[in-house]
Amino acid sequence: MERIDVYRGQASTSEDGDLVQGPLELWRSFTGLAAPVSASESPTESSQGVTVGYTVYVRSGEPTGILDTDVIGLRGLLLPVDGLPAVWENPRGEHVGDVITVGLREG
Repeated sequence: MERIDVYRGQASTSEDGDLVQGPLELWRSFTGLAAPVSASESPTESSQGVTVGYTVYVRSGEPTGILDTDVIGLRGLLLPVDGLPAVWENPRGEHVGDVITVGLREG
């Protein structure tokens, strides 16, 4: 089990009255499992990028509240959430936890 930190920027208003995201702050921490995700990336003319990604499994009796705009702190990296978290249910349809995909392309 690993510590999963969830960072969220608080919404604020700019001088022009536009809604903007403020600096990231630790919102909540969970204990979960992280499985590395390997994706084959084709190199481009401008990048030999490497994708760093994980599928994160967080057990909880109710939804975690993680949003697709959050950033996950995992293994010393800050990784953006990729899409909405999936609901993890047992065969009886009871909520077991959330499954979150995070990833970042470097390079």
